[in-house]
Amino acid sequence: MKIAVIDKKDVTLQIVNNSIKFEEQTIPFKLMDILILNHRATLHTKDILKLTDNNISILVISYNNDKFSIINSANTKNAEVKLAQYNSLKAKIDFAKYFIKNKLITHREQLKVHNIEVDITSKIKQLESAVEINEIMGIEGSFAREYFQYFFTLLPANLHKSKRSKQPPKDPVNALLSYWYSLYYNVISVQLISYGFECGLGYLHTPFRTHNALASDLLELFRASINQAVISIFTNELLSIEDFSKKGGVYLKYEGRKKVWREFVTLVDLLKPKLDSEIANLKKMIYEANNNH
Repeated sequence: MKIAVIDKKDVTLQIVNNSIKFEEQTIPFKLMDILILNHRATLHTKDILKLTDNNISILVISYNNDKFSIINSANTKNAEVKLAQYNSLKAKIDFAKYFIKNKLITHREQLKVHNIEVDITSKIKQLESAVEINEIMGIEGSFAREYFQYFFTLLPANLHKSKRSKQPPKDPVNALLSYWYSLYYNVISVQLISYGFECGLGYLHTPFRTHNALASDLLELFRASINQAVISIFTNELLSIEDFSKKGGVYLKYEGRKKVWREFVTLVDLLKPKLDSEIANLKKMIYEANNNH
């Protein structure tokens, strides 16, 4: 998955010879699967059509990191996948267990990198015997509280309040976690749409209004990798407290997010093989569920 980022205000983009041109820069279409664009950039509708006609998705991000919009081709893809996905909801407990079991494993492994041992044996046993989504979410919530107690010990104390906070985040670490979770959730959404899945229909997460529940399901498998990348950002001092604003919560400033785009794009590239594999496995699980029920 190739990502191009144009995070500039008041810049006008033009399409010339299957390339995007702006200021003194040129990005060929062949180097893009997703274009991440600042909402204050200008891209004419005829050029939007050229991009989507070349299977390039556009992810528009607001100045304050709080709103996202995905622009894709309107062509419906793989309707049979959507139909199989609907029918597979009869096995949603099995899917939910898969997502959370692997979340437990990846988070345990991520902490092990820092010589922190967490025993997930009892949680796995509870998961295996669970019969309702609420039970599974309860197991996940219990583990998450334990996990973050260890996680925050790996970061400078002046950057966090030692616990996970969101809506709003209350410190720089939580602000970056929430922002990168949201970014990667949208990257997953783009990929799912491109393969013909119904993003709004999840197994673990409940479909609600504009929520891409299936993308949230898959995000659980990648949170540990994002967490590790966030640790690296702060331990390598790529961001500081000055890169965050405090107004009703703590948020990464526009100037701050520009400092770490390279790291996010590198992370997406690193995770691409796993994301491709998990989407392929999801499709396999869906068809198996259809055959078994």
